[in-house]
This record gives sequence, structure tokens and C-alpha cells, in this order.
Amino acid sequence: MSSKVKNTTEKTPLRRLCAAAVVAVFPLLFTASVQAQDLNEQVTRRIEKMTERTLLFRNDSDRIPQLEYLRPDGTGVVWSAALGDKVVPVAWTASNGDDGKGALCLVFKGADIGMARDLRLCDGLDVVESGIRDARDGDPYDLTSVTRMKVALPQIVNDLAEIDQLLGRD
Repeated sequence: MSSKVKNTTEKTPLRRLCAAAVVAVFPLLFTASVQAQDLNEQVTRRIEKMTERTLLFRNDSDRIPQLEYLRPDGTGVVWSAALGDKVVPVAWTASNGDDGKGALCLVFKGADIGMARDLRLCDGLDVVESGIRDARDGDPYDLTSVTRMKVALPQIVNDLAEIDQLLGRD
């Protein structure tokens, strides 16, 4: 009888771990499916072209370059010239926007960017796409696994070949 009690006790931590994993993953699955259901087909295609890719983004208004890597689950990372060598996590959301052409919002935690409050930046997909200067599939700079790069991102970057040179990856 004591062996049965011992066996049950040994399974309990594993069951708790499995339950915790299900609880942790469920919101991510739910969020991704809700995002996909809410977006029209055109916006969904446009967003899919931006996920699981490293994008060099620089818009015409502030001209601050940044590399963005967005995962399909609504998370990602950004390395911005405004933050020097820091790579910060972001949460992102997409919507159809007021015009039906789509909008993308990035949310930065205030603590990650040296601000008292979280920062939410939203742009229409037309603006976002026009600001993409270069792109590569995947995460070639391992942005998702670091919090700092070995150098600061310069204020002037025109393409990912310049990033390769900057990081010594000729």
C-alpha cells in the first residue's frame, strides 16, 4: 500500500507541471486565433509577410532605424538606434484599422525603454510597409535570444548588408 502512495506522490509534480504548461500556452493560442479571426483577409496576408522575418524599418518622419522581429504569437523584439545596443521585447497587435487596410501596434514596457509608462506605437500598414527598407527570413541576428547587441545601432542604416558589416558578418 505504501508503494501506491509513493507512486501517486511522484506523479503529482509532473501533473502540476503539465497543468501549468497548458495554462501558460492556452492564452497564446487563444490570442493568435482571435487576431486571425478579427482581421480581414487582405490585412491577414500583409501581417503574415511581416512575421517570422527580420525587418529593417525606418519611417520618413523620425528617420530612426530599427530592426524588428515579430512572432506570429503577438510577441517580438526591437533593436532601435534610439536605444543604442539594447534589444527590447515588444507585444504587437494588428487590426483592420479605420480604413480596412490594417494597422500595427507595438507595445514597449516602460521599464525596458527607460520610461515610467508603457509606450504604444501604432501605424497604418501602408506606413509600416513603406518604412521597411530591407527584410530577411527568420532571426539571422539572434535578436530573440539577446538583450544587448555588441554595438549600438547607428542612426543611418540603409540595408541589412550594413548590419552584417557592423556586426562583422561580411
